[in-house]
Amino acid sequence: MKSFHKDIMTLQTWFSPAFPTGAFSYSHGMESAIQDNLINDAGSLKSWIALLLSYGSGRNDGLFLKAAYEDVTEANALCLALCGSKERLRETTELGQAFSQVVKAGYGVRLPDRTAYPVAVGMTAKQIDLDLALTLQSYLQAFASNLISVGVRTIPIGQQAGQDCLIGLYPIIEKMTKKIKSESLNELGSATFVSDLMAIKHENSVPRIYRTKPRKN
Repeated sequence: MKSFHKDIMTLQTWFSPAFPTGAFSYSHGMESAIQDNLINDAGSLKSWIALLLSYGSGRNDGLFLKAAYEDVTEANALCLALCGSKERLRETTELGQAFSQVVKAGYGVRLPDRTAYPVAVGMTAKQIDLDLALTLQSYLQAFASNLISVGVRTIPIGQQAGQDCLIGLYPIIEKMTKKIKSESLNELGSATFVSDLMAIKHENSVPRIYRTKPRKN
């Protein structure tokens, strides 16, 4: 009989701040949105993340994770090709590389080079037989938690406000987990253009706190 307790422990490990992906150091373009006063309190932070989960990069990441779990061969190439900016591309490849390095050594999985982060998570979850719905939900919660952490530190808002924001996003995370589980890559799409523009702007912002400034050739 499959042990969900083991699945939960594994996923808690993967998405813990202690897991060495360095996800906490990326703002997903939100640093620029905060500087431009588009996000300035707990309410606007929650709304921003809710849109990403429902209509933007969070939802698309979930679709790529599911596709990778189901061995869809074009999932990684599509994930890399559809990044909305150089910053987003570097973010997903660097997170994917860091994640892959640890799980290859720790779980003996096989992953190709230059694997996007959600694709690496989906492929690894499939290879070690984790539950898909639980993996999706954990990934989306970690996506939201990382961005809330950016808001807590950068707006700034208090720790309690950050937790209230996450709790308020639980229904959306649950809804999107169920929705994504029944969808395919045919449903890929985004309606969060301002977020994409903020990621582009963030590439060359000075000063900056968070990573993903493009390397000079």
